[in-house]
Amino acid sequence: MTIPLREHSGGERPVLIVGGGPVGLVLACELLGQGVPVRVVDGTPPGSSLHSRAIVVWPRSLELLGRIGAADPLAEAGNRLDAVSYFSQKRPLGSIEMSRLKDTPYPFGLVIPQHRTEDVVRDRLIALGGKVEQGTVTGLDNSGRRPVVDVAWADGRTEQIEADWVVGADGAHSAVRRFAGIEFLGSGEDVLFAIGDGPIDGDLHDNELLYCYTRGGALGFAPFGDGRFRLAVSVPGWTEEHAPPRELFQRVMDERAPRPGLIGPLDWTTIFRARRRVAETLRDGRVFLAGDAGHIFSAAGAQGMNTGIQDAVNLGWKLAGVVRGTLEPGILDTYDSERRLAAERVVLTTAKQTSWGLFRGRREVAVRDTLVRAARRTGVLQRFGAPLMAQHDVTYRPAESLWQTMPGLTRAVRAGDRLPVFSRHGATGDGPAVGGGRWPTVDAARLTVLLWAGERQDEAWVRQRDALLATLPAGFPAQDVSAWPGFAPLLGKEPRAVLVRPDGHIAALTGLDAAELRMALRRARVVLSALPRTERVGTETVTEMGASAAVGAPAPKAMPKKTEQAAPEKAAS
Repeated sequence: MTIPLREHSGGERPVLIVGGGPVGLVLACELLGQGVPVRVVDGTPPGSSLHSRAIVVWPRSLELLGRIGAADPLAEAGNRLDAVSYFSQKRPLGSIEMSRLKDTPYPFGLVIPQHRTEDVVRDRLIALGGKVEQGTVTGLDNSGRRPVVDVAWADGRTEQIEADWVVGADGAHSAVRRFAGIEFLGSGEDVLFAIGDGPIDGDLHDNELLYCYTRGGALGFAPFGDGRFRLAVSVPGWTEEHAPPRELFQRVMDERAPRPGLIGPLDWTTIFRARRRVAETLRDGRVFLAGDAGHIFSAAGAQGMNTGIQDAVNLGWKLAGVVRGTLEPGILDTYDSERRLAAERVVLTTAKQTSWGLFRGRREVAVRDTLVRAARRTGVLQRFGAPLMAQHDVTYRPAESLWQTMPGLTRAVRAGDRLPVFSRHGATGDGPAVGGGRWPTVDAARLTVLLWAGERQDEAWVRQRDALLATLPAGFPAQDVSAWPGFAPLLGKEPRAVLVRPDGHIAALTGLDAAELRMALRRARVVLSALPRTERVGTETVTEMGASAAVGAPAPKAMPKKTEQAAPEKAAS
């Protein structure tokens, strides 16, 4: 018998999330934070596996985890990572300094075991009224009006659940992906790494991620703090039945590490096969894939879990908007197009980093080392490497190829790019400001209009701004951000309206024309059910709107200036 997924007290059917790892937990918190009920099903009891491969959380993930109140607890629990350094034949090539990032509340990475990350996010899930149910998905029928999922519960019961929406966040061997018949596509040979955790007595820095390249292979160190490290060693092949011994890691460290060290007893070791796969689609009707269920790639750069967290947030605000009726259902089509292209880009960059680290020929090693050192001297390594590692350069620009998603030579942003604006579910204008009040805050669930005066502000700008605000639907989140100097190199000298998504990416850049802005709202799939306002909105109202639309302190008041209109740009959903 098929049992409809039991309804929430408000009448909505819960979204069924399969997988209780970081990605599934973040998605569940996102939905609960927007008032959408969820059920999370996971076949692995919490704490049953402490041998995690995902150990680094990058700045962009911390920004997004701040939306559910998990970033600060993670920052307290993890070990701060200030730099990523590269060595060749034990000599330094260059470093990417995360501590020099300027447009984030989190100018650092974190090294923290995955199970501890899960503990923090699970605590947030429980605080939001959610829980993880222990069960295994044994079947999925997506041929009808709604998907039907077969679940075998831990207590021996079986159940067929009919759900409005199903999300597979159940890892690389995803049952949801398999039962949905979605192909897992990939190319290139797998690369093997021996990995393990344990203490090292030596001169290794506790706040630095090291990549050590030699013609014999690669070695990586990630510091947990207090003299404990994750080690990753490239191995040409592994035919042994037993796990890699400590002696293997010690021998490789002696051969490849720039500084000597004595490896103590390791907590555990294993062989990790770095594969490169992306699902042919991340959406099949009412079924979605997120995290490792939709893509896996090389461990170089520690991008896997971080990419999955971006999946969860991207899908979360869109799905919640559709369920609540504030966004048109077509917005869900953009999840696949945006996140699959982003995943393919990570596949490309991590594969290149892996292959560059495994060069053996003298000539190719010399060329690599020369290029990296030149990039360090000219500042290119820091300028492009830090946003790449932090995942700040992820963009949803309309693109037909991966190369169209690569960052440009200027800081000016386009539709699809990230803005340094932040949000948190459930917070109010009276609460603590996300990012310490250094950046504007936007609505955590709805799109927000930011108004930028450009070079000059005067009474004419104020009139133009207020006239545009008066045309927005009643209560639509909006604020004037002209007083934030950090936006000058991003938004330019001309006045413009910026339509920003809840995840901080730009949906559209337009001029200050009301019809143009409303068209951008429609292209962004916003449901414009409220009548436009007819009254003028004064400066005081603008400040109030900014505070209500954003988390934390109200926006600084702008000095009046006057500008010309900026040319509109195409909206990005």
